[in-house]
Amino acid sequence: MLTLPRRATTPAVLAVAMAAVALVFSALFTPATATAQSGNVVTFGDSYTASPDQFKNHAAGGLSSNLPGSSTDGYPSRGGCLQSPMNWPRQLADQTGLRVDDWSCTAETSQSVLSRLDAAIGAGDINAGTHAVIMNIGGNDFGPFGVREGAPFLNVPVIAERFTGHMHSAAAKIRAAAPNARIVLAGYPEITNGSGVCVFNVVPQVPMGIPVPGAYGEGVLRDMQRDAAEAAGMTFVDNYALTRGHNTCSPNDSQRYVAGIVDTTSPDYTMSMHPTDLGHAALARNNAAPLF
Repeated sequence: MLTLPRRATTPAVLAVAMAAVALVFSALFTPATATAQSGNVVTFGDSYTASPDQFKNHAAGGLSSNLPGSSTDGYPSRGGCLQSPMNWPRQLADQTGLRVDDWSCTAETSQSVLSRLDAAIGAGDINAGTHAVIMNIGGNDFGPFGVREGAPFLNVPVIAERFTGHMHSAAAKIRAAAPNARIVLAGYPEITNGSGVCVFNVVPQVPMGIPVPGAYGEGVLRDMQRDAAEAAGMTFVDNYALTRGHNTCSPNDSQRYVAGIVDTTSPDYTMSMHPTDLGHAALARNNAAPLF
C-alpha cells in the first residue's frame, strides 16, 4: 500500500501518488498479448479449420479444392484451398494481434499435410523466426481420404500408428526450418452428445438427431492425437473438453459450436456439420493458450 506523510498533501504530491498507483495497476492488469511475442503463427488443418463456404467450395472443385490461384472472387484461400474469413486461425489473429499464416485445407489428412508443410516452408512462412505452428489434423485419417492414401478403413491401431509416424515427420520438418517454434496439435470440438448427433436443427431449442456411438469415436480420435503429440514432443490442446455441451445437440441454440446438416437455429456457420463462427471463436481462444 502506498502511504504518504501527513504533510505531503499538496496537489502536486497527490498527482504523483495517483500516477504511481495507475502505473502499478497497469502493470498488474494489462493482459499478456502478442506485443510480448515475436514471429508468426502458421496453422494447418482440415475443413474443421479451413471451414470455407460450402457452396463456394463445391463450385471451386469439391471437397479437395484445386483452385489455380490464391483467391477466388475475393474469398480467402491459400495454396489452392478456400478458407472461411471467420475460421479460428483468423479469429486467433484478431484475438491476439499475432500474424497468422493459414495453410488449412478441406480434406487434409495427416499424410497430405506433410506436403502443405513443405509448401509453407518453401514460401518462407515457416522460418527461423516462427513463433508457433498449430495443426488440427487426424479426423480424415478415418474416412475416405485416409483410405485413398492407404489407411485401412476403421482399423484404429493401424491408423493411430500411421498418424503418429506422420506427426513425427511433421515435427521434424518444422524443427528443421523453425527450431524455436512451439508445435501444437489441436484437438477437435465435441460434435455429438455422446450417443447421438443432431442433424436437424430447425425447431428453436429442439435439436433432432440420430443415434451414433459418438463418445467412443470422439474418444478414439482425441486419444490418438494426445498420444501422438506426446510421442512427437508437441503440445496437445484438448478442444473436446473445452466444447462439452456445445455440440450439435445443444438445446441452447445460441451456444452451439457445431452446426447440423439442415440447420436454421445455430449461430452463423459456413459448412454443415462443422464449427459455427461462435465455435471457431472458442477454438481460437483455446488454441492460442499455449502461445503465451
